[in-house]
Amino acid sequence: MVQREVLERLSHLSVTARQAVESVLAGQHRSVRRGLSVEFAGHREYQAGDDLRHLDWLVYARSDRYDIRQYEEETKLRATIILDISGSMGFGSGKSSKLEYARALTAALGLLMIRQSDAVGLVTCDTQVREFIPPGSTMGHYLNLLAALEKTAPGAETSLSAALDEIAARLTRRGLVILITDGFDHPEAFLKSLQFLRFRKQEVRLFQVLDPQERHFPFHGMIEFVGLEREPRMKLDGDRIRERYRRTFAAHQARIQAGCHAAGVQLETCWTDEELFTVLLRILSLR
Repeated sequence: MVQREVLERLSHLSVTARQAVESVLAGQHRSVRRGLSVEFAGHREYQAGDDLRHLDWLVYARSDRYDIRQYEEETKLRATIILDISGSMGFGSGKSSKLEYARALTAALGLLMIRQSDAVGLVTCDTQVREFIPPGSTMGHYLNLLAALEKTAPGAETSLSAALDEIAARLTRRGLVILITDGFDHPEAFLKSLQFLRFRKQEVRLFQVLDPQERHFPFHGMIEFVGLEREPRMKLDGDRIRERYRRTFAAHQARIQAGCHAAGVQLETCWTDEELFTVLLRILSLR
């Protein structure tokens, strides 16, 4: 079955992602809203709880397969997930880096939306757009998203504003934009681009993925810090700069939070030591 293949592909990204999705979906029953539009949008595999009136009996007669006919109006949500793959996303102090965690979160959110007959697309970017997959609502489309996720790796420097502006210009229909990033960018340009997305009639939700060490800075003595985005190596005394770092980090976070609030952007902070299942439960109010 396609669903089994999807879960197997998910396991290549993260066992945690697979377990989280299975747990969230356990016991859920779907029912597709009957569309009024006559514009046919495609088929998807029958799932328990679907309205039998939408079964395509012609497909069954030809292939002995139960498929549900979908119409344009039945796709309740059109979402685009934007994944930051810049160099800083490669940092990780625990079992997964920020990018690995973000990939698992992207895969899990995508599957949850596909299961609800929503359309979901994927964009990866750092200083520019690297991959742009428009929204689709079939399991086959979702497998293409997983294939793109499997190829991602930490890229160049962080400069999301130009990429976000390009994406905003390419989104011609209203929908939901989910941006998954660590937010380590120039805050003013970054927040201005979020405002532009809102101006383009997009609902925007920001998932900021951070490593616990980026909050606590638990480094002692002389430490050599290696930049992930072509910064020079520096040897610094962790004890001497800890408080200054924490103040700078807190100020940056406060600026991002205030800017998101002013722009009407929902902000969720996710830590890489947090169980993905817990995060999914917290953000299921996606709509």
